[in-house]
Amino acid sequence: MLVEVEVAFISYDVKINMPIVVLREKVGTPKRLLPIWISRPEATAIYLKLHDQQFPRPMTHDLMKNILDGVGAEVMSVAVHDLVEVDTALTFMGRITLQVGEKLMDIDSRPSDAIALALRAEAPILVAEKVIQESGFSEEALTEMEKQSRKSFLESMDEETLGEYKV
Repeated sequence: MLVEVEVAFISYDVKINMPIVVLREKVGTPKRLLPIWISRPEATAIYLKLHDQQFPRPMTHDLMKNILDGVGAEVMSVAVHDLVEVDTALTFMGRITLQVGEKLMDIDSRPSDAIALALRAEAPILVAEKVIQESGFSEEALTEMEKQSRKSFLESMDEETLGEYKV
């Protein structure tokens, strides 16, 4: 089963120096989130589209969309359809579904490229239920993690560090 999601936000993992795109379930209570670590160019492409910004020349995903439009292909949806072990690391697997005339085509893709293209094509972004179950978490869990993180930060501060802040 596939679940429709949206891009909730882009974040950054300072420990491993990588951007993260966070997908949020469109329907459900509480909504679930799925973080996917991605490379900088794709994070930039996603961020720019989310904020309605563009370069004077087409970026790679804009070019992909322009080519697809030029040959009469339509992006029907993109999906994060699996999570597999590749060289001892878990890797998300993506797919782009195109309509070309009467033919549907599934194209293998990195999820980040698929998401960047879906945003430009205004196509649905889908995630396999099993992927969300394996790697996702609820928005409530994120809120709780943020509270615990703030609490741990404050508890770890000494008087000297506290003195650096003006109230």
